[in-house]
Amino acid sequence: MSVTATATPASVSWSMGDGSTVTCTGAGTPFRTGSDPKASSPDCGHTYRTSSARQAEQVFPVAATVHWTVTWAGAGQGGTFPDLTTTGNAVFRVAESQALNNGGG
Repeated sequence: MSVTATATPASVSWSMGDGSTVTCTGAGTPFRTGSDPKASSPDCGHTYRTSSARQAEQVFPVAATVHWTVTWAGAGQGGTFPDLTTTGNAVFRVAESQALNNGGG
């Protein structure tokens, strides 16, 4: 007997460590080698408004929770598992730069 399960990301909820939460539909757009790392995300992104210098260990703790849709089929039957989630954690150091234009030429 063989059973096949397929997990598809339905959404990803990001806790950005600065008090912001971002929820993206699906898995989002993967970063492609050669793309501009400074470019905004085409479908789901976040911009930090302050540096992480005043945070514990000078980093923002970030958590991503993926909400999966899992379907299965086998032995002439099939179904969908209830909401399945996985969570991953990372830390990001965010630098800040500022410009001052005092009207000089």
